[in-house]
Amino acid sequence: MVHQVIGAPVSGEDFYNREEEQRVVWERLENNSLLMLAPRRVGKTSLMHRLRDTSHQNGFLATFLSVQDQSLELGFVLKLYEAVGKLQKADTVLRRLADGPFGSFFGRIKKLGPVELAEAPRDEWRELGNALTLALDTLAGSWLLLVDELPVFVLSLVRQDPTGTRARDFLHWFRTLRQGPYDRARIRWFLAGSLGLDTVAARLDLSDTINDLQLTPLGPFSPSTAHTFLVALGKTYHVDLSVEVRERILERIGWPIPYYLQLMFSELHSRQQEGAAAPTVATVDEAFEELLSPSKKMYFDYWRQRLGEELGRPDDGFANLLLTKSARDERGASLRVLRQALGAQITDPDQRDQKLRYLLDVLLSDGYLVEHEERFVFRSPLLRAFWLRRAAR
Repeated sequence: MVHQVIGAPVSGEDFYNREEEQRVVWERLENNSLLMLAPRRVGKTSLMHRLRDTSHQNGFLATFLSVQDQSLELGFVLKLYEAVGKLQKADTVLRRLADGPFGSFFGRIKKLGPVELAEAPRDEWRELGNALTLALDTLAGSWLLLVDELPVFVLSLVRQDPTGTRARDFLHWFRTLRQGPYDRARIRWFLAGSLGLDTVAARLDLSDTINDLQLTPLGPFSPSTAHTFLVALGKTYHVDLSVEVRERILERIGWPIPYYLQLMFSELHSRQQEGAAAPTVATVDEAFEELLSPSKKMYFDYWRQRLGEELGRPDDGFANLLLTKSARDERGASLRVLRQALGAQITDPDQRDQKLRYLLDVLLSDGYLVEHEERFVFRSPLLRAFWLRRAAR
């Protein structure tokens, strides 16, 4: 049975479909480490958990870590140690490290299986990270390290050092770490984040630090999968969703990602009293309006907030302006209209056009907009409606 789960990663029976995406990932991991490009709420973290849980049958020993709560390079490396400590054979890896030149760092702070990792000087994080991957390489088998929210961590380095030097140093080191000198065929990396790492790297002019990774997108459900997903939810909660109702749900949300489907179903289910008639097209429209009410803005506010997190000032304001212009017409806005809007803020034509292309790349890759018939349109009518009512300025 598929259950209502809004926001949190899902597992087991609640992880629905994505069979083709999993097949592609395992196929690509045979020869490459991967970078997943996926807007927030598409389901990347749930997919990463599924990859971890099915890694044995695909020839890997896998561990997962999220680094969104880290702000220091050493913290990133310690997260790696903590994640590896959860693996089988971890005691062998960590004991080998404890007996080596870094033995003085093992003794307190973070317990990892039978070994404890002491606090290392901040400038030793490179050596500690290198030592861990070299130790993994001495063991039999293939390893998969799944790292979530890496771009959030990199942006935290940028906030601490606006020159970008720390972020550059980290990204260069991390690329070198992925490249060796261990046997690259035996250690694979799967990197992802709710902000685009490619966007962050481009902002710092560091795209060369991630060009060793094969890009792997994750999109919405297909219409047929979205229909069967809604049917499965309806069966679990005894809510009869007719074909017409399901079609209306897909029409109103526009972009059938699991999160939006769960939100709409949750609203319909909350209206379903025992013995009440099945939802209708009109009920779907009522649920859509309820999702846009002030009490539900938490479901969408992150789309507005993340502009500041990812872009910083003044680019977040420029991006908001472009989104507002695109939202005012359901057909979207032409490049000419967006260029004029930004021209009021940036008078130099070359600087304006460079900034416009950069911001449109961000808004397209992060799931706000799509380009259709030479116009820039909101990917989701639901997000567009929220933007007009709660975020436009």
